[in-house]
Amino acid sequence: MMKDHTEERDFVYTFLSKNLKSTVTVPVTIPLSTSVSEFVGRLVNAHNLPCYVEDDLTAALTEFVSKETQKLSDARADEVILKVQMGHVSSADLAKRWTKAFTQEVKAYSTPVEVTNDQVFSEVYHTLIHSPALETLLNLEHTYALAVEDLTDQRDKDLQHLDNMQQEDMEQALKNVGTSYADEDINTLAQRHFENTQLINSKWMSELSNIHETQKREYREWVMKVHEDSTSNNGAPAYQQRLRNMSTALPAAEEDERQAPSTRLEESFTIHLGAQMKTTHNLRLLCTDVLDLCRHRPHTIGGVMIPEPQRLQTAMSLYSDSLCAIILLVDNRLNSFTGIKRDFARVCEQSTDFHFSDMDHQMLLIEQEVTKCNDIRVMRRTAEEVDKISIKSTGSSSSEGQDKMLGNKLQVGDVYITKHSNLSEVHIAFHLVCDDSVRSTDITSRHPVILSIRNIIKLCFRHNIHTLTIPLLLAHEMSEEMTIPWCMKRAELLFKCVKGFMIEMATYSSQQSRTIQFLVPQGLSEEMFTNISSMLPSIFRLSNPLVVKSGPHHHSTS
Repeated sequence: MMKDHTEERDFVYTFLSKNLKSTVTVPVTIPLSTSVSEFVGRLVNAHNLPCYVEDDLTAALTEFVSKETQKLSDARADEVILKVQMGHVSSADLAKRWTKAFTQEVKAYSTPVEVTNDQVFSEVYHTLIHSPALETLLNLEHTYALAVEDLTDQRDKDLQHLDNMQQEDMEQALKNVGTSYADEDINTLAQRHFENTQLINSKWMSELSNIHETQKREYREWVMKVHEDSTSNNGAPAYQQRLRNMSTALPAAEEDERQAPSTRLEESFTIHLGAQMKTTHNLRLLCTDVLDLCRHRPHTIGGVMIPEPQRLQTAMSLYSDSLCAIILLVDNRLNSFTGIKRDFARVCEQSTDFHFSDMDHQMLLIEQEVTKCNDIRVMRRTAEEVDKISIKSTGSSSSEGQDKMLGNKLQVGDVYITKHSNLSEVHIAFHLVCDDSVRSTDITSRHPVILSIRNIIKLCFRHNIHTLTIPLLLAHEMSEEMTIPWCMKRAELLFKCVKGFMIEMATYSSQQSRTIQFLVPQGLSEEMFTNISSMLPSIFRLSNPLVVKSGPHHHSTS
């Protein structure tokens, strides 16, 4: 395809002035880059033309530009057609380009968007969760969760029993090294223990996967049938009967005392941000275990299961513009084997996710994307090194070795996202990669973890996540270095950074109210919690209530 080009054509204009015939000849670039009226104004000023010729000059120039532009377009078209006829340009390639352009740019030729089963189910669920079927839906989910939880309890007991037996076998073997056992026998025993553990793990993983798939299929089928009954002509009786049948079929709730809720310290604030266009936001300071925001704790009254208010709100807002998210601080390994990642994965597997893929599948997709991102990083780093002065071979080899070590490992400040429908107060989890550098006393607002929190807040403002929980001390557990001055300095840094980020993002988003929850570790003392709470009003502008005092003869406000 030919590149766009311009040509100059002489424009000749003749007019009469006091019986004198005057002619103006000027070069005009075709196609004209400015408007005709603007070009006429320039001609009048440049050639000192009388004002009464302006209308006639505009008409003449308009006709000239139109004709010359058409001639130039025809000449270009003839040239292109000739190239196709001569075989210099492939007609098949041109057809592909035109097809792509029409299907992507012209609505009449675009490919119709197919509605997926997940989209249909999401709309149906959103309708039912805001209907009388709400209680039955949540009871059904709770019953399914109890079945999964019983299975995971059996798995944990089985693995614990196996671990105890293997530990006894190993201790007995180590006592008899040199008599009944040789070194090779110890290695063989350890290998056999490992294989047995892997075998039992695989067996339980398969059973968990099967029960998740079965429950998800049954749940979706029941939801679709209830929706069909409610929308059919004679749907009201069938709809009510199906709800009654399911409610009757559900087992009676039992008092669940397996895990008592932990004590939660909490204090809330309402603040104003912005100078002229003020926006009201809610801040909440929490002291609890981060996973308490994820665990379900329904309670029973008279044999009837009563869901948590938070869980009720989370279910009703699943397909809405008011989502809830949490930031989890993780290491740079993309797995669920240690620390907070393992504990979070166990909470997720305690019940079936009826709307999204399970945690393992999401992590598999993330791992594929991380590998692509690291390849891009290596390419950028290589390009930067090429731009620099030539590096010695020894130095470049070490850099290449580091690049090969990247693989699917993450870097400090990286964030990957998982989505969930089976957690108590969370729809979205931002897994933020950090290292021991966050334990230092002298980190600044330019630290990669804090910059990533800025990007997370930006995502929240752009994608209707209205509640975000941030670990205020950049830690989920208390440690020795977290002294009173350390905690106060870290809290002040995060408060000021988050305030700046929210003000910045508010300029790019609608003036909607947000809720930011600052989470401090559970081991924090009440005195320290009070100190941090008293610091917050000095950084954020609180929304003070208007107090009206009335007397017998006057009214005053304060």
